[in-house]
Amino acid sequence: MSFDHSLTTLQESIKQDAFLRDANFEPYIVTKSLAYHKNDVDATVKALTNCAKWHKEVFGHQSKRVSIVHVHAFLLMESSAIVPNAKDPEGRPIYLFRGTKDTRAIPKQHFANYLMWFHFWLMQSGHENGDFCTLINLEGFKLKHFRPSQYKLTDESVACRPIPSSAGTAYILNASKFTTKLWNTYIRMTKSSGFSTHFIKPSELSNYMDVSQIPVDFGGLRSLEDARADLEEFIQEEYAREGLRYEPIDIATIDWKTYKVPDLDLSLRPESAMSIASNVDFDQIDAQLEKMGLNDDSEE
Repeated sequence: MSFDHSLTTLQESIKQDAFLRDANFEPYIVTKSLAYHKNDVDATVKALTNCAKWHKEVFGHQSKRVSIVHVHAFLLMESSAIVPNAKDPEGRPIYLFRGTKDTRAIPKQHFANYLMWFHFWLMQSGHENGDFCTLINLEGFKLKHFRPSQYKLTDESVACRPIPSSAGTAYILNASKFTTKLWNTYIRMTKSSGFSTHFIKPSELSNYMDVSQIPVDFGGLRSLEDARADLEEFIQEEYAREGLRYEPIDIATIDWKTYKVPDLDLSLRPESAMSIASNVDFDQIDAQLEKMGLNDDSEE
């Protein structure tokens, strides 16, 4: 069955399902989810339904979307960070993770919001498969830093995404024998077989990618001050993309036990390119298909 035919069938399924119809999924989500599920309409409907249920449970209605507002504070945590101006040799976005930062105080819902937002951002980032490159710095890592519940939340969130993003490649720096064994145990327990893992020294990272935009503590050349400035500029750009007013956050003053994000009606924001609910205008589908190289009538 051709992609166009499957898409037409999917459109009708969405129109006939009141819950999915009211979710107002953006065209890029619909098309990319169908492409990922290899034209399987039933599998795509299931994925979209799970995603809509997550948004209804978290934000009160399936048409609302997780926003930069929900993850602004989390992005400023030194435990993890996006590198806005860098890509790996495969063109994938680069994500940094510091294994020694204590994140026990952060409520699970903040993690869940971040995971969903990060997923949407990946789908918009230019790498169609939704995977990414992870740099993990385990210098000083100890067993007390291992948070099985947070890793479990990461795995559980996959079912709520229209495309189950995964880290295509992980570069692990400063790993001891203990942390190497712990990592391999985690991969085996979670069945995360999609990982391509490289245990390397920070000085070896330049053998794998351009390190000009990578912070120095990850083997790159970018100062920590410049890296933080890059991230702050990225956050401001995301606010502008979503049509929202930017307000700076002092991460040092946040008490995660009481911290709450602003209660915004996120279904009423201006339409933009980033995680904004909009009516599904299927006239836009052809442009999406052409961009993805799927606008043809070829049969499987």
